[in-house]
Amino acid sequence: MNLRLFFPAALTILIASCGGPSQKNTIPVAVTNDTAINVQADASSSLDVQPLNGYFVKNNIKVKDSLTYWLIDNPATFDSIFGMAQTMNNKIDRPDFGTQMVVAVTMPATFYGTQIQLSSATADDLTNNAEMHFVASSQAQKGSSSIVPLWLGSIPKTGKSVIKVYTGDQLATTFKAKE
Repeated sequence: MNLRLFFPAALTILIASCGGPSQKNTIPVAVTNDTAINVQADASSSLDVQPLNGYFVKNNIKVKDSLTYWLIDNPATFDSIFGMAQTMNNKIDRPDFGTQMVVAVTMPATFYGTQIQLSSATADDLTNNAEMHFVASSQAQKGSSSIVPLWLGSIPKTGKSVIKVYTGDQLATTFKAKE
């Protein structure tokens, strides 16, 4: 056999047995370089919220709205609204008013086991504002005693100039934080 014909034939058989020349998956340049399309970074981040446990709304405070919101930045105001529910087994979380503010959410007394929950808390790093969304859920069956639902949490005192508080997706109130 002629060697000039043998090498090309052997090479063809070898290439055919290995599946032929491989094709690379190519991605269009416009897709791999999509930073040119969206150059603005996401400015939202999670707001640092520390839930506070072991408190109740004092009896001299009458809540009339469906959900009432407070932004408290000093211990005197906090102590005038909330009492400690100390038992042998619970831990009372005391806010540090030097570095934190307290966000409080409550509603009128109810016989239906109602719970207020923070559904989301975000901070906008570009505008220095924050948003907090709350929801309330209750049991369908009426209980034998009433409770005043309460949610308490602390957020960093410095940095946020406006705090928007929502009931679900509806704006309930806007707080302007003291500098």
